[in-house]
Amino acid sequence: MKVEFCKGAPEDRQDILDFGDLVFSKNSCPHDFQTLLPKLYGPQAQFEPLHYMVKEDGKIRAMICVLPMEYQVGDDILKINGVGTVSVHPVARSRGYMKKLLAWALEDMEKEGYDFSVLGGQRQRYEYFGYTPMGSKLCYTVTRDNLRHRYAGRSFAPLTLRPMEEGDIALCYALYEQQLIRVHRSREEFQAILCSWTAKPWVIENDGVLVGYLCRNGNHIPEILLHDPALFPDVLHALLQTGEQREAVFVLPEWDTTFTPELGQLAESIRRENDHNYRVFHFPTVVQAFLQVKAGYTPLPDGHLTLAVDGQEPFTITVEDGMPAVKKAESAADALALSPMQAQRLLFAAEGWREIPQAASCPLVRAWFPLPLFTPEQDNC
Repeated sequence: MKVEFCKGAPEDRQDILDFGDLVFSKNSCPHDFQTLLPKLYGPQAQFEPLHYMVKEDGKIRAMICVLPMEYQVGDDILKINGVGTVSVHPVARSRGYMKKLLAWALEDMEKEGYDFSVLGGQRQRYEYFGYTPMGSKLCYTVTRDNLRHRYAGRSFAPLTLRPMEEGDIALCYALYEQQLIRVHRSREEFQAILCSWTAKPWVIENDGVLVGYLCRNGNHIPEILLHDPALFPDVLHALLQTGEQREAVFVLPEWDTTFTPELGQLAESIRRENDHNYRVFHFPTVVQAFLQVKAGYTPLPDGHLTLAVDGQEPFTITVEDGMPAVKKAESAADALALSPMQAQRLLFAAEGWREIPQAASCPLVRAWFPLPLFTPEQDNC
């Protein structure tokens, strides 16, 4: 039997689609990746070279996809990727193929200068490869009764919701591009990205004028943007009170201050969850970006802290007059020594300080961390 480790080529296109559909359909529910992820597997997408594969006698037996992205965080642009379609044919399990594919992909990520990588899946399975649950997202469940009581006696703007059409995309894309924190999306891919994971994009109109859009996946709302956030109660009324939907779950990043103040007073339940499994490759860049994000919504006490992460140059985090900075350490004499996994947990995981005794007594650790790492659901693969 001939075993070949290779990247996808144009002639593999249909085999890649068929293999992903087969493995995931056998493992769980029926899958059609062209419909599920049109941004990645749609007719116009050039997805073949994004796949790492193992072939036996020319047939795919294991496969992963690594999707490169750019993440705008204020003035910083992070080089990131999403890992998906992690699949092994049932007849090829226990042959070590996936371990070798992930090791190959991770080696490439480090060589190519990625700042972090994100994937979904069972925690311990991917902790072998340096990924761990990190970041946070806020989930607000709003019911019709919540609206009826909180907005009793209120008059609502006559908003309407309808499916997004081709003629709406330019205005919705312009609204998306105004965000200071966003994953870069091309204009051409924008609508397909909004349709990821069976979501449907809807535009919001006020007297025929587009005032925003939202993504809707059943009662799940992973993305919403409005020109005027004051219209949010009116959107909720149009979504829940005048339609068939009886509740909505809004998923927002920790740094959102547009919708969370109202949702906090309105929602029937609020929960904070891990965002995804992440692996950080370049700690100073990622810490700098998301510490600045955190400084934008919560005061940070002044101070400095030096971290020495195994295999990387020590770096010092400084906050002066509430403004953070991350630089190469002048000295590592007083550095907090951490493994990469410990550093990830400390910096980005909820209550991560509890896992690291040498950090638990440092007041800056409790005040500065965890940082609000978050990747929008529609951008993941």
